[in-house]
Order: sequence, then C-alpha cells, then structure tokens
Amino acid sequence: MAKNKALVIVPTYNEAKNIERLLTEVLTLKLPKGWSIDALVMDDTSPDGTAKIVKKLEKDVFPGRIFLHTGKKEGLGRALQRAFDAALTYNHDVIMTMDADFSHMPADIPQLLSAIDDGADVAVGSRYIEGGMIPGNWPLSLIIRTRIATAVARWVGGVSDELHELTTNFRAIRREALEKIKYNDVQANGYGIQIFLANAITSNGFRVTEVPITFRSRVHGSSKARTKDVLEFFKIAYSLNADSPAKQTMRFVAVGLSGTVVNLLMLWFLERTTGSTLPIISFVAIQASILWNFMWHTLFTFRKTSENQSMIVRLIRYEGASIVSQALMLGTYTILNYLLGVYFLLAQFLGIALAFTVNYYLSTKYIWTKSRLHAR
Repeated sequence: MAKNKALVIVPTYNEAKNIERLLTEVLTLKLPKGWSIDALVMDDTSPDGTAKIVKKLEKDVFPGRIFLHTGKKEGLGRALQRAFDAALTYNHDVIMTMDADFSHMPADIPQLLSAIDDGADVAVGSRYIEGGMIPGNWPLSLIIRTRIATAVARWVGGVSDELHELTTNFRAIRREALEKIKYNDVQANGYGIQIFLANAITSNGFRVTEVPITFRSRVHGSSKARTKDVLEFFKIAYSLNADSPAKQTMRFVAVGLSGTVVNLLMLWFLERTTGSTLPIISFVAIQASILWNFMWHTLFTFRKTSENQSMIVRLIRYEGASIVSQALMLGTYTILNYLLGVYFLLAQFLGIALAFTVNYYLSTKYIWTKSRLHAR
C-alpha cells in the first residue's frame, strides 16, 4: 500500500481533445516507490464536453481516482484557487498542478515526486535550469513574452532570483506548505497567479527544488491568455513585495533627489558665504548629503531589507561606499569645473549622477542586502 498520496490538479477549458489521453497517462504512471496518484479536474464549464469525458473516465476506467469539480469560466487564477480549496478537502500528502495541453509531460511527474522524497517542500518543473528545454518550434513571440514576464516578476514584483522558473503551472507542493500559502488573498483571474505562487514558495522558508523538464508546444487547442491578463499580471507583480527592485529604485531616487537638493543648497550657501568655489566646499556639501541619504535609506528606502543585519556592519560598508562615491563626485567636479571650465553647479550635478549610479549598486549588493532563500 502506498505511503504517500499525490493529487494532480488539472485546470481545463475546452480540453476535450487532450483530457482523456492526459489523465490516462497520469494515472498509469510508474511512480517512485511508496507513491500513489489521483487527479482533480477543475473544469470551467467547457462547452466542448470536457467534463463529460472526465465523468466517463472516472466511472468506467478510474473509479475513485478522478475528482471532477466545475465552476463558471473566470480564468486560470480563479480555477486554481477553487482547485486548491477542493484539494485540501481530500487526504493527499502532495498537491500537484499541471496544464491539460501536454506542454507539461506526465512522464516528468515522477521526477517531481522524487524531489519531494529528497526533502523538498516544493518541486518546480523548470525549463531554465541545466537539462531543461523549450521546443525548437516554440514561437519567438512566446519566448519573448515569457522572458518579459519573468523580468517583470523579478524587477516589479521582487520574486527571488534563486528560482529560475516563475511562470510555470507544473509544481508539486507538500500539503502542509500549501496550507500556509494564502492563495485566496490575491485577486487573480489569469496567469498572474503563477508569479504570486512563485513568490509565496520562495518567501515562506520552504525548501524549493527545481527539476529540469522539456516544455512542449500544446498538442491541441489554443492559449487562453488575454490582454487583460497582462494588465493583471503587472498589477499582481507590483503588489507582491514592498522591497522589490522597482520600488527600492523609486525610493532610492526619491532620497537621492532630496540629497541632491541638500548637496546643492549647501554648496550654494558655502559659495555665497565664502566667495570660493574651491573643491573643499564640494567636499563639505558631499558630507552633508551623505549623512542625509544614509538616514533616509535606512528609515525609508531599505526599511524591510536585512532587518537582522548589524547596524555597525552596515555603517562600515556604507562608509566604504561613501569613500568611493565621494571620490567619484569630487573627481568629476574637479575635472569638469577646473580643467574643462564647466559651470560649477552643473559640474557638481554630473558628479552626483555618476556617484548615484555607483552608490545604488553598492547599496543593494553590499550594504542593504537580502537574505538568501532556501531554493536550489
């Protein structure tokens, strides 16, 4: 008797040409020792008779192993949310998801279950790690769209870069891990649910393993993606993490601009009170803006990043970055103003711009760094 039970969720809409073959292959797989597998079909009231085929299979071929749930057509996101709710009413140890169109191959399921056996809380079928592949005939437009979606998820959403595959629907999740994910908290009708889940599994301390798979073009039917799904995808990405690179950059720019004002006002004040434009007044103005920026970066820009990091360590690193920034800013001012005759305020502004870019890089990579996650 199997010790571990897996339940594969298959969302469907007009998959009559695929569903019988898919379920047959899934439910007749040779699995790792100690595993059994069932299927849950969440059908969005397909007009092509998908549900009728599933009912017949459950009655005549796989009694007690297929669970059919139906609902109105609201998109993949809502279908998965309803399916997760339903799956947790059964007694399976692992909940899996996969597409019905054979873009995910049933033959790859044993690899995901083996990863669970090896200690993973979540196993993700990945095209983008060593051994993973996408079809040679996959349209360039889809490749570009997937890459853009991944970039948006990372830049706007702040999803961990330790997870390579962010937009897949091919995963295995331990029951206790799924129970900790508040998947109903996100308003997702379309594919944005995938990056919500990717973020959830990498930000809850789960042990995540990526398994290489060969992604294939769908066998029958057409993609269900819509324009409004793209807009929803951006909306969900923006809502994921307060410290996403995009939000941090906007805060960094805001603080940097305020520091620029402090710098230029101090420079103007010193020039008016001393009548000199010697580099020393630039140096003093730089120090004033550095103290200002450090305070607001700590309180505002990176307020949730590296909360357990020592303030002393951060300050020492910041001082090192400040030396580099000061040297760049002062050197730029000196070269442009004294050697090239550029107006002193413009020279200072250009020095600030160069130092700003370098400072952001050092700040995110060496000062206010994020903790590493449990993905592999």
